[in-house]
Amino acid sequence: MSIKAAEWYVRNKSKIMLAIFFFAVILIISIIVGILGRINSEEQANTTYGNIEVEPGPVANFTDIYVEGGESVVTGEDITSSQVTMLGYVNQFVDLCNEQKIEEAYNLLSEECKEEVYPSLDSFRNNYYNAIFNGQKRNISVESWAGNIYKVKFEMDALSTGVYTEENTVQDYIAVVKNENDEAKLNVNGYIGRNEVNKTQSSSNVTITALRSDSFMDYETYTYSVTNNTNKTILLDDKEDTANMYLEDENGNTYTAYIHELSDAELMITPGETKEITIKYYNKYGTTKNIKNIVFNKIILNYNTNEVRQTARIQIGL
Repeated sequence: MSIKAAEWYVRNKSKIMLAIFFFAVILIISIIVGILGRINSEEQANTTYGNIEVEPGPVANFTDIYVEGGESVVTGEDITSSQVTMLGYVNQFVDLCNEQKIEEAYNLLSEECKEEVYPSLDSFRNNYYNAIFNGQKRNISVESWAGNIYKVKFEMDALSTGVYTEENTVQDYIAVVKNENDEAKLNVNGYIGRNEVNKTQSSSNVTITALRSDSFMDYETYTYSVTNNTNKTILLDDKEDTANMYLEDENGNTYTAYIHELSDAELMITPGETKEITIKYYNKYGTTKNIKNIVFNKIILNYNTNEVRQTARIQIGL
């Protein structure tokens, strides 16, 4: 080393050491970032929803999805890996709609949902697909509601449209259920599911069988078979008092019928006739609510006569 070089080194020794230190730090950071990148790539094989990480569910290519929080909005319980897996079917449904494979999406619905909400492919296309997608792609964000019921927000793909507003967001409640073959199916448009009831009660030669109930987020319907074994036409309710047809829970709370949606013709049963009728009730879906009784408080036994009205009361215990 020349004298001049040695003198330069002595004068700049601190600067040289500082430069070496910063170079070492940058090198170490680069190595750490590379290691973390490899770890992250390996973890991409798993799908993360909220705070839960599981293997991908029944479909490989997920729609862009965001799960809000890691617990049920209703019960406060943590989302289970099983519930997260069920979200795979929601993604599959949305993917098919995004790809405009409407018939395949329709085939993912449960038979009960088809029967109660969308009895034909055209009704599904016109009233669900067109209302939410209508040829456009949607991303979804999800909240676990209760069990395998999910609150789903359909959001316009801002990357493709360049615009995001609240007006472009549509909300639905989707339930994942299993059919008799243990296949996962979907209930959409706020339809929760069906319960077979098959409970019967009789009075004054009138027999009412509660066949089944269908739960929706905002109401509940019961389907009945009513047999009139009298020799006169009967009327299940004269609709003069909204409190005469109702459901009653275990705490004595009552949920009245949508009597304004029922005509006299629907409520009328002729002598010897057996008739099926579906009645809607103001009963929002709740996981802790337990309906114990169905009450018909004022059945008119001699409808369309000039006689003094005779009435009967039937209460069906569940």
